[in-house]
Amino acid sequence: MNDFASAAMMKLVRDGLARQGIAPPPPTPARDGRVALGDKQALLARLWAQHGPGPVARIGEAIHGVQDDPTLRALVLAVDPPDLLARWQRLERFVHSRHRTLVEALGPAQLRLQHVSLASAPAPAPAEDLLVIGLLVALCERVLGQGVRARPVGGRLWLRQQGRWRDGPWPQAWHTWELHWDPVASAPQAPVTEPVASDRWLAQLQARLRADPGRPWRVDDLARACALSARSLQRHLAQRQLGFARLLTEVRVQCAAELLTRSDLSVAEVGYRCGFADQPHFSRHFRGCTAVTPARYRDQFSLAR
Repeated sequence: MNDFASAAMMKLVRDGLARQGIAPPPPTPARDGRVALGDKQALLARLWAQHGPGPVARIGEAIHGVQDDPTLRALVLAVDPPDLLARWQRLERFVHSRHRTLVEALGPAQLRLQHVSLASAPAPAPAEDLLVIGLLVALCERVLGQGVRARPVGGRLWLRQQGRWRDGPWPQAWHTWELHWDPVASAPQAPVTEPVASDRWLAQLQARLRADPGRPWRVDDLARACALSARSLQRHLAQRQLGFARLLTEVRVQCAAELLTRSDLSVAEVGYRCGFADQPHFSRHFRGCTAVTPARYRDQFSLAR
């Protein structure tokens, strides 16, 4: 990753090694939140050569101690592992990662993950594969509040089970893994009732969206969160000359505007946290609602100075 996520990943590496009693490397030089690709690869290669796969897999466990990172909050608001992986894939696109995570559902509580490179990029090194897999497993556990089982595709043994990594036997191919977990029943949502002649109903809908603007919302998701049928939700929106896509975009732009004026997050991180697909998508929709770009809006109205 070559944007705000890369420096955060390197900090996670240092924290994850320190948790294991391994002296972390000095901070990797960063500029504007970016870490040079060669520096990242050299660091991971040294770790792999000196310590082997186990410590690299366990680096992701450091995510359990992180509380105040905005990008992490956008990830762990996920309702389940498929939702989390969709958010992760959007993060990869948003920061123009040369690596991507392919996700295939194998069953109601089973996924296959494959960590690959874009066509023009070299394949990920084993250390890069295992670092990402270890982080995704830890994120899934944080979302679920319970352990996740993980093993390389074709393997018989779970290398991650009951919240712990085994010390092997490690696979020859590192890029494709199976994740299994025990299904967790979702808590029932309080219904959103429509008061007569009042805009409070619409405000309640907006509040549901604002609570997690980075979620890949669909009409069915919002209806379910509000204990409504999708048809009822769309009918009530139509009565106000609103569509779901417009409502969602407006809420995301409002959230972005607030972060741009009240935080020192980068423009890219604001766009990711607020649910936009990538930076051009963010700029296009923000400008469509405000008539200025996100950067220009911050320059004009920022309070975080």
